[in-house]
Amino acid sequence: MMEWLRRLRGAFFLLILLSLFLYIFSLNFRPPVQMDIFQRAVVESLSPAVKFLGNITSSIERLVKEYVWLRHLRHENELLKERVNELEQKLTDYQESYIENLRLRRLLDFKNTIQSQAIPAQVVLHDLTGWFQTLIVDKGFKDGIGPDMAVVNDEGVVGRILDVSDRYARVLLITDPGSSVDAVVQRNRVRGILSGKDSNACILKYVRGNVDVQVGDLIITSGKDSIFAKGLRLGVVHGIFKDPVDLFQKIEIKPLVRLSALEEVLIIKRETPVPNSFAISEGE
Repeated sequence: MMEWLRRLRGAFFLLILLSLFLYIFSLNFRPPVQMDIFQRAVVESLSPAVKFLGNITSSIERLVKEYVWLRHLRHENELLKERVNELEQKLTDYQESYIENLRLRRLLDFKNTIQSQAIPAQVVLHDLTGWFQTLIVDKGFKDGIGPDMAVVNDEGVVGRILDVSDRYARVLLITDPGSSVDAVVQRNRVRGILSGKDSNACILKYVRGNVDVQVGDLIITSGKDSIFAKGLRLGVVHGIFKDPVDLFQKIEIKPLVRLSALEEVLIIKRETPVPNSFAISEGE
């Protein structure tokens, strides 16, 4: 019974409140006359509540509009980010193609200066172990490639072919300690043997201590080792170390070719074909 009375009382209160709102609303349709005491009391007492509810409604409407605007802005921002990423990737691709085109053009121009036949090849693998200074190229015995063929690019000598499979070949770089190139100092024709020291340097061996060699001298191939043609660039003298008790001076050479950044090379073919016994099958 008490519960029913509370519900009835609540409904009665809402009915009274609704009636007052309707009464205030109806005043808008009456001719402009002075309000009586009752009208003024109702308006004065309920106007703050109506104003408060209006402010709340305006605030909610403003928040909804801002939320919708922010969601739209966030969506546009995501679309713009995707577009920027797409354009940056295209720019990277264009730059890569342009740089590759420049490399290939230089390599082609250099190839045209070589009297012997040269075969272009792509570098497919660098030896990352550090034990050997070698790389793999995508030309092999089926392309006429054989051991001890010179490998060069437009900057200078890269190395020589070490061994060959049907479609690939391994190149021994001039920086490998097992490499040896008959070389001369271009300025005064002093002769020595260029061997590898590490991934960044070579050593010019067997140059007597009393011979004039200077930092900055250009070292080129002598053409007397039956592998490399005469006059190919090898490197420049980077340091000279003399020991009074040693017959030969130690000459450090910095290679001209950026061996760690190689992507394309030229393999200079021999005048005489390489026997089949030099080739190894890909399965071995």
